Amino acid sequence: MKIIYIFTVIPSILFAQEIVETTINTQVDANVESSSIQQEIDKLDERSKKLYFEYKDTLNEYNSLKRYDDQLSNIINSQIKEIENINNQIESLDTINIDVLPLLDSMVKSLEKFISFDIPFLIEERQARVNELNELLSRADISTSEKFRKIFEAYQIEANFGRTIEAYSSYIDIKGEAKAVEFFRLGRIGLFYRTLDGNDSGYWNSNNSNWEHVGSKLSDSIKSALDVANRKTPPNFITLPIKPIN
Repeated sequence: MKIIYIFTVIPSILFAQEIVETTINTQVDANVESSSIQQEIDKLDERSKKLYFEYKDTLNEYNSLKRYDDQLSNIINSQIKEIENINNQIESLDTINIDVLPLLDSMVKSLEKFISFDIPFLIEERQARVNELNELLSRADISTSEKFRKIFEAYQIEANFGRTIEAYSSYIDIKGEAKAVEFFRLGRIGLFYRTLDGNDSGYWNSNNSNWEHVGSKLSDSIKSALDVANRKTPPNFITLPIKPIN
């Protein structure tokens, strides 16, 4: 009788099956890991491309700003040279103080006299500017060039008054009573006022150097002129008397 021993085969088969399953699981895990790594690589690639394009944009912007900066630098350098040239010319005045200082004093006196004869707009402000110039001339700690610059600046301010219009608020004496009014200045050829309620209005009569009070007669016209000066309405024709009203 032939005896067949089969009990040793089953463990061998089970062992082989286990090896196969382990190999398969290892392969699956490897594939999963590989897929995950590939996803990370794709993300890094996308990120690197984004950074590259951001770098290109930044570089282009930098080049554009640099060209603009270079242009500004050229302009500024040119202006600096011009300022230095002007300052050198002004500073040279210090070498001729004996002739210049009397001239500056005469310029301030002429300006003061001119203001006293001019129509009386912003009179306190303008007189204060002249007083400051007189004090400036007597100061030893201020250079002649700086004194000249300040006086020239004051002349420029006065010159600009002749080609501008202006509205400002102040007070005026009407029949012995100080009233708050709005003034309208038309260059140097006209100065008008209007009370806030519009009941009183008037203008400066240069012929006799006095105010002409005309009640509410000019109130509407002055109000329209004030709106133009204050940029509340577009520029328009201004109808106001330049000569005394008969």
